[in-house]
Amino acid sequence: MALSLLKVVGPADVMDIALVAVLVYALLVWFKRARAAFVAKGILVVAAVYLFARTTGMVMTTGLFHAFFAILLVALLVIFQEELRSLFERIAVWSFTGGASPQPTARQAELIVKACGDLARDRIGALVVLHGLDPLERHLEGGWSLGGELSEPLLKSIFDFHSEGHDGAVIIEGERASRFGVRLPLSKSTAKLAGLGTRHAAALGLAELTDALCIVVSEERGTISAAEGGRLEPLDGVEALRARVARFRAENEPTPARDAAAEFFRKNGREKLIAGTAALVLWMVLVLGAKEWRQTFEVPVRLRNVPAGLGNPRLSPPVARLTLSGALGDFFWLDLAGLAVRVDASQLKEGVSTLPLAQHQAAHPPRLVLEELSPDFVSVTLSRAP
Repeated sequence: MALSLLKVVGPADVMDIALVAVLVYALLVWFKRARAAFVAKGILVVAAVYLFARTTGMVMTTGLFHAFFAILLVALLVIFQEELRSLFERIAVWSFTGGASPQPTARQAELIVKACGDLARDRIGALVVLHGLDPLERHLEGGWSLGGELSEPLLKSIFDFHSEGHDGAVIIEGERASRFGVRLPLSKSTAKLAGLGTRHAAALGLAELTDALCIVVSEERGTISAAEGGRLEPLDGVEALRARVARFRAENEPTPARDAAAEFFRKNGREKLIAGTAALVLWMVLVLGAKEWRQTFEVPVRLRNVPAGLGNPRLSPPVARLTLSGALGDFFWLDLAGLAVRVDASQLKEGVSTLPLAQHQAAHPPRLVLEELSPDFVSVTLSRAP
């Protein structure tokens, strides 16, 4: 049977498994990025229980799962509506950009670092946003379009106390400052914002919703912090900021295909293993188990109701051939010891007799269809018991 399974698995099945593995991997990485790993673990446990119930034929448990699936789906959509919207935006942008976004040049990145360092030294508050892959437009309010080329004087003048937009954020897209005086969504993570001001709340709020890098200069403390990936961290001076900006640029700039492939295989090894295993198990339960299968078995011919005083039965042939068909999943749980052809010998007499074999005499699981039974007759020899 193992060798015959190769005939069942075709190119479409391989592509099916690979595509599902990619989708599961993307969901796992998304859950990880959305800091909802506990939700992913819960879903995996529920999915494992459902697959076990379905595979083993637990009708009531499977029916209960079917009844609650719609409710569970709606609940997930409500709970993660913001994250799901960001996910689909990321997919749309990735399909057009190839997973990279324009970044400031090395010279412009250095002037951003230097300007922030000077602002921190002079105790002038600032909020600088470096655009990542995720769209920002729907998270931004107010401000003015700028589209100016990056320079130190430009950044310093934007956050000068006399500037009308100094309390807002400046958005850096590629090599230009696209907007300034922008209001960002405020984070509600009070534990992370203890003792910090509105600029820090705005930076963390945008970092929780997108992959942007938000640089905050505190006018009260003269310190620099960075918010990224839902985390807000104080930086130890200009050198730490320079390293953070360089890393952000490297992660978001277009990379050669060879380097991108190497980076893909190097990251998220556990998620890849889980995704591949889950896709294979799902295919085996939902697809492979439902495929039509046909197999022939050699089973014993057993006599029942042998007349009293007769014994030592000899059958020729002693086995019959049953050809069964049905869903392949039903064959996985097939009890071979329960397969047999049971012949009524109550009317036999001493000597040699020929009995016909009929399909109703074959014992097999009711979910499997008996297509063929051979031979048509069996010869039985009974002798008088001593």
